[in-house]
Amino acid sequence: MRLSVLGGVAVLLVMASAAPAQVTPAPIFTDNLVLQRDRKVPVWGKADPGEKVTVKFAGQTVDAVAGADGAWMAELEPMPASSENRVMTISGAGNALELKNVLVGEVWLCGGQSNMEFPLWGKGVRFRQAGGDKIAATADYPLIRIIRVPRLWSPVPVVDLEDIAWQPVNPETVQPFSAVAFFFAREIQEKLQIPVGLIGVYWSGSNIEPFIPPEGFAGIPALAEMATEVNAKLPGTAEYRRFSEQTIRDYDKWLTAFKAAAESGAVLPPPPAFPRQLVPYDAHRRPTAKYNRMIFPLVPYAVRGAIWYQGCANRGDGALYTDKMQALYNGWKKVFRNPDLQFFFAQLAPYGYGGWQKHDDKLPQIWEAQQRFAEANGDAVGMAVINDVGDLKDIHPADKTQVGHRLALLALKRTYGFKDLKADSPVLADSKVENGRFVLTFRNVENFKTRDGRPAEHFEVAGADGVYFPATAEISGNTVTVGSDRVNEPCNLRFMWDQLAEATLFNESGLPLGAFRIESEIPDADALIKALSKSHRLVYQYNLRNRAPQDGGHVKYDVDRSAEAGNFNRIVYLVVARDKSGATKWAMAGMDAFTTDAGKIGIPTLASGASFQTKVGNLMVRSNVPGVLNGEFPDGNIEFFPNNYTMRNQLNLPGANASAYDFDDKISNSGVGYGSMQVHNYRNRQTVFAYNNFRAGRPDFGIGNSDGKHPDWTFTRTMANFPEAKLYVFVGNK
Repeated sequence: MRLSVLGGVAVLLVMASAAPAQVTPAPIFTDNLVLQRDRKVPVWGKADPGEKVTVKFAGQTVDAVAGADGAWMAELEPMPASSENRVMTISGAGNALELKNVLVGEVWLCGGQSNMEFPLWGKGVRFRQAGGDKIAATADYPLIRIIRVPRLWSPVPVVDLEDIAWQPVNPETVQPFSAVAFFFAREIQEKLQIPVGLIGVYWSGSNIEPFIPPEGFAGIPALAEMATEVNAKLPGTAEYRRFSEQTIRDYDKWLTAFKAAAESGAVLPPPPAFPRQLVPYDAHRRPTAKYNRMIFPLVPYAVRGAIWYQGCANRGDGALYTDKMQALYNGWKKVFRNPDLQFFFAQLAPYGYGGWQKHDDKLPQIWEAQQRFAEANGDAVGMAVINDVGDLKDIHPADKTQVGHRLALLALKRTYGFKDLKADSPVLADSKVENGRFVLTFRNVENFKTRDGRPAEHFEVAGADGVYFPATAEISGNTVTVGSDRVNEPCNLRFMWDQLAEATLFNESGLPLGAFRIESEIPDADALIKALSKSHRLVYQYNLRNRAPQDGGHVKYDVDRSAEAGNFNRIVYLVVARDKSGATKWAMAGMDAFTTDAGKIGIPTLASGASFQTKVGNLMVRSNVPGVLNGEFPDGNIEFFPNNYTMRNQLNLPGANASAYDFDDKISNSGVGYGSMQVHNYRNRQTVFAYNNFRAGRPDFGIGNSDGKHPDWTFTRTMANFPEAKLYVFVGNK
C-alpha cells in the first residue's frame, strides 16, 4: 500500500512537471491598452521554449514560437485608428488570455524629470498644476489612456516590471499623471478624434544619461568614452569580451607570480586593479540605469513618438548636452524600431539657479544646446520655447497648459499634417552688420510683437574684445536692427543670454523668440587691442620681460596713465606673448573693479601698496590658447601681491590643493618676496594667466594651467620661452 501511494505521488509530480507554463505577455499589454495605428505592432512575452503562441486581434491571427529562452514575439499588420473597445486574445498550449477594451490610435512616450512628472493634481502645494483639481474634475476622456512606469533602475537590462496597467482618463486616474502629457494628449485627441495613449517614463531630478539606451551612444565622438564604459558592463558586447579577456590574462599572470612568490617565500605581489569599465553601475543616475528597468521592458512597443521635458540636472553640460540629446533620440529610434520617431521637447524656462547669479550662463548654454539639437534633426524633432511661462522663483512653474499646448502644436503640424498651424517659435535666419548695427532676419514670424508694447529687451552687442554692452532694438516686420552707441564695430551679439531673462519678442501667434548668440571667431591680438582701446581706457602697458624693482620700488611702465584713469568699475587685463616658434598667445580677463585706486591695478609691488588675495565679480575670459575656458563666469579670483607665498589655502576655495601652488595660496611674509600676479577661474580650477617672481631675470609666465606640479606656473621660469611678452591694463565702466 505504501508503495502504491508513493507511486501515485510520483505520477502526479511527473504530470506537474510536464504541464506547460502559462503564456504571459509583456507587462505593457493590459486591459485598456492603445495600439499604434498605421504601423506594424509587435506583441511579445514569455512561454515554454518551443511553444506556439497565437495572437488574435481585429480580424488578424498571428502565430509565434517561443525561442530557447522562452521569449516570443508576434507582429500585427498596420491597422487604422479605431475607437471601438475590442478584445485581444493571446493563447498558448495551456492557457488563453483576453485583453479587453483595446483601442487603436496614437501612442506617445512621455519622459524627462520633475517638470514632466509634475502632476495635474496632488498633495504637494508647490508641485501640482494651478487649478488642476478643477481640470481633473471634468476630465472624462475614455479615448485617452495612460500608463505610468514606476521609478526603477538596474545596472543591466531587465524584462519584467512591477504591476502596471493602462487606465482611461477620468477624474481619479488623471490626477497623479503628468500635467504636460495630459494637456498634450487632450489637444491631440480633440483635433484627431481618435484614441491617444500615453506612457509615462519620468523621474524627478534625473539627468538624461540614465534614459539613454546603450545603442544611443554609438557614433557620437564626444560620448565615445561613455559608450565604452556602458558596453563594457553589458554582457555579450565586444567591449565586455575585450575587457574581461584582458582581465583574465592579467589575473592569470598575477596568480602565477603570486604562487611562485609564495612557494619561494618572497614578497607577495598585490593583485592588479579591477578595471573600472567592468564595475557595474551602482546608482540610478548612472548611464542607462533607468532605461534598463523602465524602458527596456517596453521595447519594441509601437509608438508614434516621444515628448520630453528635462535638462535642469544637466545644466552644467553646455554644448555636450546636444550630443546627449542626440544619443537619447538615436537610441530610442533604434530600440523602438522606428527610424521616423517623432520627438518634441520643451526648452527649459528661465529660473534663478545658483543664488540668482545674473551672469551665470550655464542655462543659456543649455538653451543653445537644445536649439542646436532641434535644428540638426529636421521636422521629426521640434522644440517648444517656453521662456514666457516660467517662474523665476520656482523651478517648477505651476501652469503647464502652454507647455502641453506648444508641444501639441508641433505634433499637429509636423506629424499630423495641420500645415496652417503656426507651431514654431521665431528662429534667426540671417544676420549682417550695416553701419555699425546688426541687421537680423528671422523665420517663423511675419511681424514681431513685444510684450505689452514695450521696447524689446535683452539684446547685447560686443566688439572684437568680447565686452558686451546693452543694445537697443528696432523692429520692422521680421527684421530686428540692434546696436549700441558704445560699440562702433560690433561683431558679437547675444539675446536673452541671462538665466533670468524672460521673453520680450513674439510672433503673431504669441510664440516667443528664444535665446541665441552670434560670436565671431577669436580675434588676433592687434584687433583685440584696437577694440579694447575704443571701449576702455588704457592705464598701463608693460614689458613683462623687464624686472620689477628689486627693492620693491616703482615699476617703469612703457605707458602709465594711472593719474588720468578717472572713475571706473571694470578692469581688463590682457597679456600678449610671442613664443620661440613665432606663435602669438594671448589671454584677456575682465572683472569688476576690486579697487578704485588706479595706482594699485598694475604690477603689485610694495611701493604701489597693491596686495589682493580676493574674489572678483563677473569674470570674463577670452584667449586663443587651447584649453582655456572662454566665457563669462559669476566670479573668479586674483592673487596680486609682492610677497612670498605658501601652498596653504587662504580663501578656502572649493577644489583648491594645499599640496600645490594653484588658485588659492597663502601670503607668508610682509616684505618683498617672490611675487604673484595671477588671475584664476577658480570655479573651473583654471589659471587664466600667471606672472610670478617678477623681480627675477627669468620670471614665471603662463596662460592656462601649467602641465607641471603647480598649475599656477610657480617655479617654472618659463618667461625664457617667450622673446616678447606684454601686459595691457584697461579700465572702463559698465
